[in-house]
Amino acid sequence: MHTLKVQLGLTLSILLFISMFLFGFVMLILWQRNGIQQEKQISEKLLYIAAASFNSQELDASSHTARTQLKNYLKESDILCLKWQHSPDRPPVSHGVCPQNLPLTALLKSAMDNNRTSTAYSGASWNGFFLSKQFLLMAIPIQATDDKQGAMGVIRSLSAVSDSIRKAQKIFFAYLIINVLIFTAIGFTRLVHLVIKPIERLSRLADSRNDLGNATFISGEGLGEFNQLSLSLNRLVTRIDGDKQELRHTVESLKKANEELQKNRDEMIRAEKLASIGRLSAGLAHEIGNPLGIIQGYIDLLTDDSLSAEDREAFSKRAIQELNRINALIRRLLDLSRSPTASSVDRVDLHSLLNKLIENVRVRKTALTIHYVTNFHAALSEVIIDSDGLQQVFLNCILNSIDAIEEAEGNENGLITLTTENLISENNSNYIVITITDNGAGILPEHRGAIFDPFFTTKEAGKGTGLGLAVAHNMIKKSGGTITVNAHENRGTVVIITLPLSSEKRPNIARKSTV
Repeated sequence: MHTLKVQLGLTLSILLFISMFLFGFVMLILWQRNGIQQEKQISEKLLYIAAASFNSQELDASSHTARTQLKNYLKESDILCLKWQHSPDRPPVSHGVCPQNLPLTALLKSAMDNNRTSTAYSGASWNGFFLSKQFLLMAIPIQATDDKQGAMGVIRSLSAVSDSIRKAQKIFFAYLIINVLIFTAIGFTRLVHLVIKPIERLSRLADSRNDLGNATFISGEGLGEFNQLSLSLNRLVTRIDGDKQELRHTVESLKKANEELQKNRDEMIRAEKLASIGRLSAGLAHEIGNPLGIIQGYIDLLTDDSLSAEDREAFSKRAIQELNRINALIRRLLDLSRSPTASSVDRVDLHSLLNKLIENVRVRKTALTIHYVTNFHAALSEVIIDSDGLQQVFLNCILNSIDAIEEAEGNENGLITLTTENLISENNSNYIVITITDNGAGILPEHRGAIFDPFFTTKEAGKGTGLGLAVAHNMIKKSGGTITVNAHENRGTVVIITLPLSSEKRPNIARKSTV
């Protein structure tokens, strides 16, 4: 508020000073013009009086009496120079000090030729804070003789006008300063009373109010706009207080709802964990229980003393095969949980790896003819990863596609398409995207949420363990990539794998081939 007071005071003072200064300036100019006009009228009258008082003989006389009379006349009339000319053919006669640079002779000629008064101004002097005329030159026609026209001229100083203006300026400036101070004080007091104090009161009340009550910000009648502002502020604060209470109730409701959601989420996570553990236990029991039952049967047979050596050796080999099967299952479970740092990593060219895998699976006997198409658009295809594990990931995906094609109804020819392309992420990192597409049976909607769960499989018992996609998901995720599966019933499956590249070069080449 102190700044507002200072600004209001300065603004009011400046406006008052400018307005009064302009008013005084105009008045002084009009005063100057009026003074010069009066001097002009006086000079003309003095010339006519001089022309009537002195005849031509007296004007031409050089006697001491004539010179004394003229000197007294010039002194009394504040005239610098008096000049007359009886006729155009006679030279002018002057009395007093006539400055050489003032054109009084030309005015005499103009007065004789035109038979009327001629006036001119010459010189300029500072009259306070503006320029003023310095000399007044005037010539009137006179009838020197009956047949000759003459003229009489005078040069008068306008110093009296300048002196009066200077005195008036001193009075004006004193008047200006006093009036500015008085009116500024009066105006500032009124502004503080009408504007500053109500604003200060509004500010104090707005800062100090904790509740609304029924009181207004400004009390009293006839406050006009500030009264309206007070009413508006009270309505605004009332609405804010109501919104505050409503917001408090909303926050409390949201807090309760959040607690309930957190509780439900924890229960759902617990239930999902139990379900996953159940599926894992069921799958593990099924996958290990069958080989263990077979092994137990062979061991029981081996206790029979009547067995021949050949049967004993055959039963032992079969029991060992089932043990190897259990060992392989346990290894895959370890692959599912192990960290990438626990295995060796290599620089792998994905295009070479995929081409090698396709050549290997093409010789696999299948119920249907399957075509393989590769669209390698990625210019950069090297990644740093566990090569054996990555090969197993792609092999599982391709084998799943083959199985899905064989399961599809009405399929005579299968098609598996492998596509690669480079991708630059938002943080300016380079990735390679591998897409594996087939025209197989797809995945049922109720199975899509569990495809990455361990031991989940839709294949018959003994044809799959349900660990392939689980291992693939775990390995790709821990390597900094992603794997997603988009599938629809009877419309094929799309597996999308994203891996970070080993090089930070930006791709600029596209390559495409078909097998």
